[in-house]
Amino acid sequence: MRVFLTGGSGFVGSHTVVALLAAGHEPRALVRDPERAARTLATLGVDPSRVEFIRGDMLDAEAVSRALDGCDAAIHAAAAIGVTGPAGDLVSANVTGTRNVVGEAVARGLSPVVHVSSVAVFVPPDGPRITPESPLASPHTDYGRSKVAAERYVREVQSGGAPVAIVYPGGVCGPHQPHLDALPEGLAGALNLAWPLPPGGVGVIDVRDLAEALARAVTTARGGERWPLGGTFLTWPEIADLCDTLTGVPCRRMRVPGAVMVGLGRVLDAAKRVRPFEYPLTRDAAQMMVSLVPTDDTPTLAALDLTLRPVESTVADGLRWLAASGHLKARHAGRLGPDAPGPAAEPLPTQEKPMPTLVQRTLGPLFRYISGAPWFAKVGPRVVPPLDRALHRISGGRILLGQALVPSLLLTTTGAKTGRRRQVPLACRPEEDGTWLVVGSNFGREKHPAWTANLLKNPDAEVSFRGRTTPVAAHLLTDAERAEAWPRLIQVWPVYDRYVERAHRELRIFRLTPR
Repeated sequence: MRVFLTGGSGFVGSHTVVALLAAGHEPRALVRDPERAARTLATLGVDPSRVEFIRGDMLDAEAVSRALDGCDAAIHAAAAIGVTGPAGDLVSANVTGTRNVVGEAVARGLSPVVHVSSVAVFVPPDGPRITPESPLASPHTDYGRSKVAAERYVREVQSGGAPVAIVYPGGVCGPHQPHLDALPEGLAGALNLAWPLPPGGVGVIDVRDLAEALARAVTTARGGERWPLGGTFLTWPEIADLCDTLTGVPCRRMRVPGAVMVGLGRVLDAAKRVRPFEYPLTRDAAQMMVSLVPTDDTPTLAALDLTLRPVESTVADGLRWLAASGHLKARHAGRLGPDAPGPAAEPLPTQEKPMPTLVQRTLGPLFRYISGAPWFAKVGPRVVPPLDRALHRISGGRILLGQALVPSLLLTTTGAKTGRRRQVPLACRPEEDGTWLVVGSNFGREKHPAWTANLLKNPDAEVSFRGRTTPVAAHLLTDAERAEAWPRLIQVWPVYDRYVERAHRELRIFRLTPR
């Protein structure tokens, strides 16, 4: 069969091309950039000459119509994701794209037409297990609303007797993801930083199993099918335990109440409305994390005669690829790292150097902008230190609020006047010789922070860094030492330059040396 496919350069779509070719089909992929799609497929071992690429976009009805000409069946796996513009853009894009692809494919008589939806359209669920009869959700974000709106449209087409099938995957995991997002992005962030462990869990489906399911659907579906394929359901502590076992490296963990996780998602949604930025945690995503339940995959697996890979294999292959591509730090990848003994991990040809962490590349610019704002000099000192001290206490000394963006430590000094122990969270520059550099920026305010006076009076102090507590001796840098260290400090936190301009004083810089 000649099978039309959208999303051929994406995670699910590229693996689906592999499965279609293995089944003897002729894939025709509608892609915006055929060269990029060819590189992605080459990474999966596919000769791009075996795939017919049609340059175009699912929002271009004429391009979709031309690409469908002569095809027998269709798989719609593409979707607009993330924060791409003003409110409504995602709803319009995903619904319009689905109408163009599914609607035109049905109009042209293709059979079957397979639409890739998501278990997210059922969250929060109304029972202990998600089934095709579960009610649809009422999302709060543009992306969530767009998926549900597209789902409603496809169901309308189904109700008219069209040969349309819908597949509902869970958290897709596995190797070779062209653009890091969703569950693999969450795994990398959790292992590089810390696992938030709210209630709930996630269904893990191997991208290769999902691709095989879609390839089998084009010869199995007759119309009207709604096939959940959530995969193996794991609670958040269970998936953290699995990662520990696979890597041999215990990961940092932090219990998070469900209400706190959802509340954080609400805060980020509000921040995005003020200044749009990309970050995967939304209220809808948090709601899914804390309330997702298993899916009833048995009818789907029986209909497609499909057996899923063990979840251990799926997660191991996903982590191995994250490490090989630079998304997961070697020390957290453990025995799955590219330099670890055992079977060699497959490198990603298009990935030449490690990427910044998820939070650094998404929230970094926003928080640097906020931290450098004059108004934050009034708000920050009242909010950030108390929150950081509480988070440090709850996490057993492992987590500080700012360390996702910049290396951070908790400094304990002796009060210059009171003689009492004083704790303050600080950004820092870990040096190669095992010392730390810290800057008395005081959020850019005119006065030196109290902790700097404490160190001048009593240089003996204590540092808590990444869960370890170390006695230190503080040394105030000389002018020559300041000049040598300043460029490295700016690399860590560029906002220091703005603090200097606003404070009208020389910021005190200390080197903290383990005693």
